[in-house]
Amino acid sequence: MRKTTSVSVFATLLVVLMSGPVMAGGDAAAGKEIFNKQCVACHGTTPGAHKMGPSLAGIFGKRAGSTDFKRYVGLKGLDVVWNEETLDKFLADPAGFVGGQTSMFSKMADAQQRADVIEYLKTLK
Repeated sequence: MRKTTSVSVFATLLVVLMSGPVMAGGDAAAGKEIFNKQCVACHGTTPGAHKMGPSLAGIFGKRAGSTDFKRYVGLKGLDVVWNEETLDKFLADPAGFVGGQTSMFSKMADAQQRADVIEYLKTLK
């Protein structure tokens, strides 16, 4: 009976691990620090305050490419609404997500950093 229990526990653990990565909860304060180090040079955080890239104020829940940022090319017409999943995929590989047509070239490889930045972006109104 002990062998059966061990096999059941192992099988359950295997299913959980194979079900895909689980995004750890983000920390908005940590996300703000990351944003200020990696993103603020190109993106503003107040509505209409565009820099080299668009302001990210109110981005969460908004359709991609829907700002008044004049230099937008890659995200115009993209049928995506920014949420945890889409922002995570975009931050992990912007060109891959968009299909190559984006001026955002740096990838954010660390899943926790992406989760933190996403939590921060949620706070921007």
